[in-house]
Formats: sequence, structure tokens, C-alpha cells
Amino acid sequence: MANLRTLASGFNAPTGIAFDRSGMMYVTNWSGDSIVKVNSNGKQEIFYSGIASPAGIVIDKQDNVYVSSYRDDYILKITPNGQTQKISEGYHTPTGIAFSNDGQLLVTNRSTGEIVALDLETKQKTILAQGLTTPVGVTQLADNSLIVSQYSGNLTMIQPNGNRTELGDQFDRPGVGIVTISSNIVAVIDHGAGMVRQIDIKTKKVTTLASSLSGAVALAYYKNRYYIGVWGNGSIYRLDNN
Repeated sequence: MANLRTLASGFNAPTGIAFDRSGMMYVTNWSGDSIVKVNSNGKQEIFYSGIASPAGIVIDKQDNVYVSSYRDDYILKITPNGQTQKISEGYHTPTGIAFSNDGQLLVTNRSTGEIVALDLETKQKTILAQGLTTPVGVTQLADNSLIVSQYSGNLTMIQPNGNRTELGDQFDRPGVGIVTISSNIVAVIDHGAGMVRQIDIKTKKVTTLASSLSGAVALAYYKNRYYIGVWGNGSIYRLDNN
């Protein structure tokens, strides 16, 4: 059995979660227009404020933080010494973001149904997928297939050759939080059902890891544990295995 431990509360719509090299947790405070840093004891401090509707967040190996501004359609970079820069603009309600296997930034363009790859060196954008329905989360498998969560209820695998497989039959409304666990296992927030679920891409078997999470949105996987952000009560939980 698994149990939920409350790590921090008082957030305003926690939407994305990421960790730096030292284990500090960073949470995008969607309705608070800020990014909050949380230490291992649950102490919170504002890491950055003034970003409109921050949604997705990732941190690279040099502890550079990347955040998508859902309302203002840009990607913000924050360096370890606090320098900030809008490194890419012109998106369409960018929501969840993730690193690709080759180090590009994958961005979900919710309102235009696209997955965009941003080369962080050249700042060139490439559209990897179109025709999706409200994509809000993306992750990549070892074989370079994309798994995209969509508020429409779809969970779609897009292979490198463009072939698509729908995996969302047992999901209500897949949310922003989606992470790759292994070569064929992906964990997804089921926002509509208030659950965290795992799906085996090969067998399509779905396993519920946690439930009764009203407004579950954010999901991270760090050191073999899941971290969940819930809009319903503004809390961050850690999922522990007994």
C-alpha cells in the first residue's frame, strides 16, 4: 500500500513541480503568479514572482530553471545566480514542459493542439505534433516516442514515425503532470478523477497509485518517489510506499 504525506500547503493552484541538484523543490504557483522554493523541512520562500500564470517547470543539470507562462505565452529561464530571461516567445497557452532525450525543451501549446520542441542553444522551434486536443502535459520515452496528456480525455502516444496510439480509455481527464518512469511505464495525473495513475504502454494496463486528490494537477518523480500538487486544497503531497 501507498500513503500520502503532506509536505507543504498554502499554494495558489500548484501546477508544476521540479527539483534541483540539491533536492530543493520548486513549485509553480499558477494563481499566485510566482515560483515557490520548498526545502526538505517544508519551509517556503518565493523564488520568483511576476510571471503570469506559471505552469510547467523543469530544471537542467546546471540548475537553470525553465518555466512556461501560460497567460503571456513565453518561456522564462532563471539561472542559479538569479538572472532571468525570456528565452522564447510566441507560444499559445504553453502549459506542461519537459526535456526531450536530446536536451531540447518540449512545450505543450494547449490552445493550438501542438507539441513544440525548443532548441535551447539556437532558440529554434520545431513543431513535433499537431492536431491534438487541449494538450497540457508531455513526456518522452527511451525510444523517442512522445506521450501527451490532454484535458479532452485523451492520452496519446506519438511514435517517431508519426504513428499514433490512443491510451486514454480508462482516464477521465489527464492533466499537466506526466512523467516517464521506465521504458514502458508512464505516470499521469488523472485530473478529472482526482488520481495518480500508471500505465504500461505495451500492455495498456492502468494502475491507480493514489486517489481522492481533488484537483490534482502537478506531478514529479524524484528519487523513486512521486510528488503531487493539488489545486483543491493548495497542497503538495509525497507518495510513500510502505
